[in-house]
Parts: sequence; C-alpha cells; structure tokens
Amino acid sequence: MTFKLGPVTQSQFQRLALTWNQGDHVLVTGPTNSGKTELVRQLDEIRIQRGGHVVCFVCKLQPDPTILSSYKGWTRWVSWKKHPAVHENKILLYPKVEGLNMREATALMKYEFAKAMDEISKVGRWTVHIDEGLFVCSPSYLNLGNELGMMYALIRSAKGTMITLAQRPSHLPLSIYANLSHAFIGRASERADLKRLADLDGVNSRELAEVIKANGLHDFTWVKLGTEVKPEQVNLAR
Repeated sequence: MTFKLGPVTQSQFQRLALTWNQGDHVLVTGPTNSGKTELVRQLDEIRIQRGGHVVCFVCKLQPDPTILSSYKGWTRWVSWKKHPAVHENKILLYPKVEGLNMREATALMKYEFAKAMDEISKVGRWTVHIDEGLFVCSPSYLNLGNELGMMYALIRSAKGTMITLAQRPSHLPLSIYANLSHAFIGRASERADLKRLADLDGVNSRELAEVIKANGLHDFTWVKLGTEVKPEQVNLAR
C-alpha cells in the first residue's frame, strides 16, 4: 500500500529532520498494511538528503512488490562490503536466497546479517534499517535479538542510527526501548504490547496507552523520547 503524503505529514517530517541527529535511534510498529514501510522510507530519505548512508536489511525469500517499488534505485548487496564506495549510500542488504529452501535461506540471512552488524559497528555512521524486527530477533527465526540490542546500545557513540520495524512492540527485545530517541507506534491494545511500551523512557504509560488505543489503522503516535513534547498523531495521508 502506498500513501500520498498530506501537508500535515510533510510538515511533521520536516520538523523531525531538524531534530533527528545521526546516532538517534527509531522504532516503528504497526499492523500489516498500516503504512510502516512508507513511513520508514520517509525516514530513509531524511537521512540520505542530509548526506547519510542507509542500509536496509531485507527479510524476504523472494522480491515482492513492496521491495521493487519502494526501493527502486537502491543497490542490492548479497553480502556486506568492508569498504563501500562513497557513492554507495542506498543499499539493500539482501542475501542471495532465491531458490533456497527455508532452512538454507534463514541460515544464510543469519550469517550475513550478523556479519554486517559486526562490520557496521566498527565504523558507525551508517543508518541501519531492519525491515522485520520479529524475523531478525525471534529465536524461532534468525535469533539475532541480542546482537540487535547491542547495536542500539553501543553504536550511538559511533554516530550510527538504528531503525527497526515490527508489527507489535512486544516482538522486540527490551534492550531496544532504553535507547530510543523516536518511536512511531501504530494501533496496539494487547497487554504484552502496552507493557513493553511502558518501558519507553520518560513517558506516562497510561496516557500513552489511551492515545495508542484510539489510533486508526493508518495512524501512528509519534513519541519524542527524552523531551517534554507531547506525543502527536501521524497519518500519512493527512
């Protein structure tokens, strides 16, 4: 699903661009078809327009319309390069899994993603976009939750930025929540999700829960951590 950004949304992203520094981490959660991918593409563009380098970890067995349309013009890497060229600033890290069975594909993704995290952590500077947090973190899939949590905790000092998408807040490790600067939270009402959101630093969890419960399918509550600015609603079409 694609959205034509409305004037309110454009204004919100312009304000975000003024305060979102390299090294500030972001979380985006919401149900399927809520607009998470389009929202994160806007975040990617903010970083690129400010001279940043973005890599998206793609968790797909086959290229789908979302990848083909949303990331047109990006360069696919099947394995992380230790010394990227200066012009290589829009990367899809997408291991060559076409034709592999599920077990072979997940083993290859785990190896390549873990290797990339290790290399990126050495140099920092990159913005790392995880397109499916549950798949990367869950012990049932790639089981890289500890590595992702450490990236959130440690790469900030090297001016590295993390962006992670997930359908539900509870799909991600607790360690991520202590290191966020911005969160865009879609509709959520399950106890496990609201409990996880209560760990957002400096946020009144009861008030936040009421706001999030009222979100429509395509609404996100933008929470600016570490500030006294009240959360606001983002609807991409508004």
